[in-house]
This record gives sequence, C-alpha cells and structure tokens, in this order.
Amino acid sequence: MAITTAITWSIDSVKRDVSDGFITQAYWTMTGVAKSDGVGIATATQSGPPVGFGTVRPDPMIAYNNVTQANVISWVQTGVGTTDIALYTDSLNQQLKILYNPPAPTSATGVPW
Repeated sequence: MAITTAITWSIDSVKRDVSDGFITQAYWTMTGVAKSDGVGIATATQSGPPVGFGTVRPDPMIAYNNVTQANVISWVQTGVGTTDIALYTDSLNQQLKILYNPPAPTSATGVPW
C-alpha cells in the first residue's frame, strides 16, 4: 500500500483598495490529500493568518482584473516564508497521518452487557 500526499494552496479571499484595485491582504488555505494506490483516504486543511502586502504599489502593478490565483499564492508564500511553510506543511502531514492511520485507543467507554 503506497501512500502519497499532495498539498495545494488556495486563496479564500483578498482585501483590496477600491481606488486602484491594489491587493493589500490575502486569506489562504493549504489542503492536503493522502491517497493509497490512487484512492483518497484522508483530507485535511491548514489555514494561517492573513498575509498583508503593505501599501507600496509595485511598478508595474498588475491590474486587479488581471491578477490570478497563482499570482496571489506566490505573494502569500513569499510573505509566509519558507520556515513557516515547512511548519504548516509538517502540521498538515501530521493531521493526514492521524486521519489515515489513527493511533490505537488506550481507553473505551460503555458497559459490558
């Protein structure tokens, strides 16, 4: 039984300045899916705090209508940083492992009759 894990990033929402469409903050989620021989066996999500981008406009600035999810994911990953990305990824992998391979119970409730 070969278990593989895939992690994807998504942007849940962005906050922008309505005067020019500059994105000032993004809310994000990482989703992990564990599969055994190609069949999904566990899914978990990990969200972190919103990432802010300040107020300084880049030159050139991408027009709001031309911004893609891939653009914002890249900005978020830069803002989160490699150290925290590794921590979030590890946490997500641990959640998945507990879901697809739960620890044996050490206690139980109920009655014997």
